[in-house]
Amino acid sequence: MAGSQSLFQNEVDHLMRLQHPNIVRFRGYCHETVWLYTEFEGQKVFAEISEMLLCFEYVPKGSLDVHLSGGSSEFDWHTRYKIIEGICNGLHYLHDQIDKSILHLDLKPANILLDKNLAPKITDFGLSRQFDQHQTISSPNRVGTLGYMAPERIDEGIITPKSDIFSLGVIIMEIITGHRHYPGVSGTSSEDFIELV
Repeated sequence: MAGSQSLFQNEVDHLMRLQHPNIVRFRGYCHETVWLYTEFEGQKVFAEISEMLLCFEYVPKGSLDVHLSGGSSEFDWHTRYKIIEGICNGLHYLHDQIDKSILHLDLKPANILLDKNLAPKITDFGLSRQFDQHQTISSPNRVGTLGYMAPERIDEGIITPKSDIFSLGVIIMEIITGHRHYPGVSGTSSEDFIELV
C-alpha cells in the first residue's frame, strides 16, 4: 500500500502545478482512509482501506493508442503533424518551461489523450520525477513500458531528459508509419523497420 500511496502523492504533487494546453487538466483528488471491521484468518480485525482517486478534465476522443491500433491512416497528414507538434509542446513544457522540470518516464500512446479537436494531452504522471537539467539519475527501478524505454534506461538504469525524447521518437514513428514495429522489441529487423519509415 505504501508504494501506491507514494505513486499517488508523486502524481498529485506534479499535476497540481502543471498548466499547459497539451497536459491533461487536473481538476482534483480524493484520498480517503476508512476502517472496516472484518474477518481475517478466523479473527475479527479492523482493516484500513485507502481510496485514492484523481479527477481530470473530460477528454472525449480517448487515448492515442486506440487510434493507432487500427493504423494511423484515419488521420490525414495535417492531423498527424498537429498531434506530434502538441506532444512535443507538452514535453517541452515539462522539461524546459516550469521551475522544477519533470521527466514523464512513461510516455506512450496510451498516456496521450485526444480532445474533441484531436489536440493531444499528456497524462499519467505516476512514474514522473523532478530533475535538474544537467542531472543524470541512476535508478535500479526500471519500471516503464518496453518499446518506449530508452536502451540506456533498460540496460543501465540511467534516466535523463533523453529518456522522454527516445519515447517521443518511437511515438512519432508510430504516428507517421501507422505501425508498431520498433526493432529489438517486436522482432522486426532494423532493415525492415527502415522500410516502414
